Amino acid sequence: MASRCRPPWRDQQSEEQAMGNNYFKRDDRDVKFVLKEHLKIDRLLNHDKFRDFTMDDFDMVLDLAKNIAADMVAPTFKDTDREDAARFEGGKVYAPRCFHDIWRVFRDSSLFALTQSPEYGGQGLPLVVAEAATEFFMSANFSFGTYSGMGPGQGELIENFGSEAQKKLFCEKLYNGTWGGAMNLTEPDVGSDAHMVTTKAVKDGEYYKISGSKTFITSGDHDLTENIVHLLLARIEGAPAGAKGVSLFAVPKIWVNGDGSLGEPNDVTCVGIEHKMGLHGSATCQMSFGDDGKCRGHLIGEPGMGLAYMFQMVNVARMAVGLESAAFGANIYANVLEYAKERIQGTKYGEKTGRRVPIIEHPEVRRLLMTIKALTEGMRALVYRGYLFEDIAHASSDENERALASESLDFFTPIIKGYSSERIWELCSMGIQILGGYGYTAEYPIEQYARDCKILSIWDGTTYIQSIDLVGRKLRKGEGRAFRAWIEDMTGFAAAGKGGPFAAEAALLDDAVADILFMVSVYAGVEGEDGLLLPLTSTRFLDCCGEAAIAHLLLEQGVIASEKLKGVKEDHVDYDFYQGKIATARFFAMNFLPNIKGRRRIVEMKDLTAVKMPEAYF
Repeated sequence: MASRCRPPWRDQQSEEQAMGNNYFKRDDRDVKFVLKEHLKIDRLLNHDKFRDFTMDDFDMVLDLAKNIAADMVAPTFKDTDREDAARFEGGKVYAPRCFHDIWRVFRDSSLFALTQSPEYGGQGLPLVVAEAATEFFMSANFSFGTYSGMGPGQGELIENFGSEAQKKLFCEKLYNGTWGGAMNLTEPDVGSDAHMVTTKAVKDGEYYKISGSKTFITSGDHDLTENIVHLLLARIEGAPAGAKGVSLFAVPKIWVNGDGSLGEPNDVTCVGIEHKMGLHGSATCQMSFGDDGKCRGHLIGEPGMGLAYMFQMVNVARMAVGLESAAFGANIYANVLEYAKERIQGTKYGEKTGRRVPIIEHPEVRRLLMTIKALTEGMRALVYRGYLFEDIAHASSDENERALASESLDFFTPIIKGYSSERIWELCSMGIQILGGYGYTAEYPIEQYARDCKILSIWDGTTYIQSIDLVGRKLRKGEGRAFRAWIEDMTGFAAAGKGGPFAAEAALLDDAVADILFMVSVYAGVEGEDGLLLPLTSTRFLDCCGEAAIAHLLLEQGVIASEKLKGVKEDHVDYDFYQGKIATARFFAMNFLPNIKGRRRIVEMKDLTAVKMPEAYF
């Protein structure tokens, strides 16, 4: 079968390729609305860090990303799930064949390191713009992103914590796609307990000899690049037990000489790849280091700081889960909406004419469509605002503004990761339900989205881990300043909305804030055995925060849309879009905020049956 990968020009595409493009049905209107009209990212141009850019530059990046995603990446979606999946043959790992052409286009278009430092070849863009562009690639085929996103992430960590020599050795080639990267935390017997790693590092001159195994390593090996740099957690010989004994090492697959040239293989081997539920185009590797005693690594930063350093990248990955969820949701919505408008089935409820109608006229189908639309747009607004926090934290000249932005990013990261990853799995189910029997077949893409997205609630820390991080640490971090600022934003919005077009919705948001504060007060007051209430209900508290945050953001968008409509006539291209934003905000507030009241009641009752029941009763 001929490859579907071609240069990104529509007139050169075959009919078969055009069919592949049909799954990429989403547009960019909401992306640009959130960036320009809601978050008003043009204010970033006032900071020295971004002063050399213009809004036209940002549009150019977004348009380029959307076109390459549609023309090159999207046609590979089905192939890489089946006949052109990642494979392990003859002791080697091969990425999907069609990814090689896309990799070259990424290199030629400088799309790998959009936000990283120009000193080493990065573009230096604001994170919120770069990640908005990345959303298109994730929508098109998330498997490709599991390769393309790793190298720049490893390079940035080395740039932040490595020596000058290490930066010169690794960063530029990780940023321009010459080399790939991989993050190595998990071991066969060490998952979420990263501080228990057993991989060993023994001092050997200016380097360290590395020995051990890592598992579930995304893009741990492949043939897209000439080399792969592994950032790896290991314990230096004689280091103390626990987190303080874990250090970070850069371990290249092929040793890199001092002049940047490639030397000998570095005793880094992939012993197999996982056979997974989804993401078949992504090589998830079982890695072995130092089987022959010849694996060497560079210590990055100070000994014993490995977990602290690595969690910079873990938090980046957690934010990316929110982006991935919005990206999946956008394509799910676009595909099922088209189907719902075209599929003729049944008669309209309450109508006795016998007229058969498109299924979009059925109330339950509309409820499902509205849920997918609202959650997708809400998740996008939530994660984009998180990226804006990070941009402000790095770019603002105001110390207090920087501090609050950084603390707000820390606070919202577990909410973005945990809430979004759980909802996208549900949205896949809703999409399949709208398609009916066809949704259960491979003829439509939703079943693959379901298989591909399930990992999002597991990797980079499960939803439970996110919820414990939120309740146990992030609520109180910085004396609770970020949490208080968020509460004040919502109560201020609710107060301003009284008597306005969203008065009922604002009142619901105000009630939700009161319920969240009540739950926080309960957590603060439990002692002894009752303290188990916190881990028992933490995921539900996280959901409360996710729903309140999204309701607030969508209602802000509804207010903006209401104002915009004052100058827009019914025949204007944006009329339907703005009316849709208003309806979406109302729907979410009315249908999701009441859930918080029920969860408050659960916390209030302090039921500990699940943790008190003897194991024998299960």
